[in-house]
Amino acid sequence: MTTVDIKKLLAVAWFAFDPGSAHSDIIFSNDNLTVTCSSYDDRVVLGKTGFSKGVHYWELTVDRYDNHPDPAFGVARIDVMKDVMLGKDDKAWAMYVDNNRSWFMHNNSHTNRTEGGITKGATIGILLDLNRKTLTFFINDEQQGPIAFENVEGLFFPAVSLNRNVQVTLHTGLPVPDCYSSRASIA
Repeated sequence: MTTVDIKKLLAVAWFAFDPGSAHSDIIFSNDNLTVTCSSYDDRVVLGKTGFSKGVHYWELTVDRYDNHPDPAFGVARIDVMKDVMLGKDDKAWAMYVDNNRSWFMHNNSHTNRTEGGITKGATIGILLDLNRKTLTFFINDEQQGPIAFENVEGLFFPAVSLNRNVQVTLHTGLPVPDCYSSRASIA
């Protein structure tokens, strides 16, 4: 590894889901890296680490999905509502997705419907760039729609909402995708 590679590796954040932040219907396993839910209603869980500066990227693998629910992935404030879909209140910025398409949602406002959904085994990528104040989503390494949200600033926690038909596993400590790194260096 080069010095640059080591610095990039040291700059990434490693975290798990936070049982203390979760709705009581969230079920944890795999050292708090895998979550599912005991309810048919949407329930929210946050990551243990909050971000207020820098560039952060993490992924979630969809371990179980029965094509009916709309899980949501994104970031939230610590005081986000835990018993509704992520993005329904003004404390979360999310992409919710079904088996055909996705939407971005904040404060219950749905924007940028984009074709391309998820199935079991899909990977959702979340890129929070607090230097540029943007939030971008990926499905299976392809950017999903435009930049989802701009002018995001403050303290954000990685967040997911799901129900009993969905199980996801968190992957952290990941470098920013190459496609974003090269685009950011051009801008």
